[in-house]
Amino acid sequence: MLPGVARVLTGHYADLIALPDTRRQLSGLDAVVHLADGLSVLQYAPHAADEGLAERLTAASEALAAAVRDARVPLFVHVSSIKALCDEADERVLVETSAPRATTLYGRAKMRLEQRLSRALDNSDTRLVTVRNPVMYGGAKPGSMSRLLRLADTPLPLPLAGVANRRSLLAIDNFGSALAAIVAAGPNGAAGTFHVHDGPALSTTEIVETLRRALGRRRRLFGAAALATRLAGRAPGLGPALRRLYGSLELSDARFRRCFNWTPVVDSREALSRMAGAAVGRG
Repeated sequence: MLPGVARVLTGHYADLIALPDTRRQLSGLDAVVHLADGLSVLQYAPHAADEGLAERLTAASEALAAAVRDARVPLFVHVSSIKALCDEADERVLVETSAPRATTLYGRAKMRLEQRLSRALDNSDTRLVTVRNPVMYGGAKPGSMSRLLRLADTPLPLPLAGVANRRSLLAIDNFGSALAAIVAAGPNGAAGTFHVHDGPALSTTEIVETLRRALGRRRRLFGAAALATRLAGRAPGLGPALRRLYGSLELSDARFRRCFNWTPVVDSREALSRMAGAAVGRG
């Protein structure tokens, strides 16, 4: 729970907003933080091309924003994703105004939702803050970082030495701290789209070295970037995973830090070590 939160409405927002009592309760809120727009399901093969599902999910979030607007809630925070701008890798250092290059339905739907929420709340009493995050990790959060942790927690040598890429990360603790800073800014806080991450980007080599050290395992890495590049071309199914391992995806969050006077509460190496240590404890 965010610091200072006194009341939380639970349930699926698409169902809740249809209830008269929910709309009444909205009118007494200081902020709505929209953490789960449901679009992540589009990242899985069965739904990756389901335009109808993408539209239904987008429309549900748009209806939530309209209800928040009508209730004159002062702040609406939407957690989007850096995937609104790109796929698994990008050679640019991404800023909020970078041109979108996402090719997946998930990424395109994220950008479409950002635009529709902006239109829904334009010229209203509700301040809209959209947060784009890179890969998030920590706690029991699933995803690509948890898969990389499982890979690091093996005695096998890994083809990840000397990888010169740059990957921005976001620890769960820093994510919570950033959301708290947005809410604490009050009615005169900044509005718009913001990137948030831990700090200086790390290479995949540095990430895996940190995980293996915290896991008590030997480094055991060897170089194979050239081979991985060839495999990505010859085996398209491996492309996304290899791009996450060997490609760069770096963000700038200078605007967020300046507007909300925010600094991360933990750096990437410490947060990665904590995640690995927690995994050892669970084992």
